[in-house]
Amino acid sequence: MPRFMSRRFPLALLGLVSSAAFAGDPVNAMCPIGKETIVASAGTVEYKGRTIGLCCPGCGKEFLAWDGPRKDEFVALALAKREPGREHAVAPAAVGWSDPYPLDTCPVSGGKLGSMGDPVVKTYDGREVRFCCDGCVGKFDADKAGYFAKIDPRIVRDQAPFYPLAECVVSGEPLAAGAVNLVYGNRLVRLCCEMCAGEFKADPAAHIAKIDKAASDAQRPNYPLDTCIVANSKLGSMGEPAEIIVAGRLFRFCCAGCKDEVRAHPAKHIATLDAAWRGSGKAIPGASPAPRR
Repeated sequence: MPRFMSRRFPLALLGLVSSAAFAGDPVNAMCPIGKETIVASAGTVEYKGRTIGLCCPGCGKEFLAWDGPRKDEFVALALAKREPGREHAVAPAAVGWSDPYPLDTCPVSGGKLGSMGDPVVKTYDGREVRFCCDGCVGKFDADKAGYFAKIDPRIVRDQAPFYPLAECVVSGEPLAAGAVNLVYGNRLVRLCCEMCAGEFKADPAAHIAKIDKAASDAQRPNYPLDTCIVANSKLGSMGEPAEIIVAGRLFRFCCAGCKDEVRAHPAKHIATLDAAWRGSGKAIPGASPAPRR
């Protein structure tokens, strides 16, 4: 399979993989938001004449809130998976995935986000970055690699205690002292070697889904809150709690409608959750501390 360097691809590719899907029939088997198998009772949403299946009703609104290129990429990948032999038509590296920016300070000024009004949110190759003000954006643009080189070690240190796997998510090999700490879409991913990085980037969403499931299973039993971090409602009061992973942490909600608030203000809710973990006296159930990056 050829490797593609661009994170975007021509929308004409959608036509190369469209013959297997029909109007009204969901193009996807896995929910774009919950990353779980779609269920009929959750309903569907329509996008450019395509039907998108969901794992729960609240996921439809979140999917439609994505920008157009991201929705197009999801549809193209879903169509390719439905038609064997056509997978090559979709550039693997174009399948975007990203967490919200998880840090609470501006990468340029070092100032606290929110101290100068609402943070300025920008996206670079599908990756979100937040700034204290517009004045910092130009400085970041002038040296993106340099600033990301400062951001990434902070993300590694922050998320390492929550990382749930003791083995490489690609190869399954144990993570030894020389393990690679990759930051992809603001998320820490630990790999046994550099060779696995290419395979991971060929289908990041699938590998992130494995990490998310492991993190959810590890953190759920001792989750330190019994109420929704957004609505303060009792977990379970509106049915099975909704869940997402942000910055390697499991967040549980009274309903799916509360997920967007954590994605919109991640640093605030990360701080609240971390304080709850510290106050609970329970050990954070990560697999092992990550070596320095």
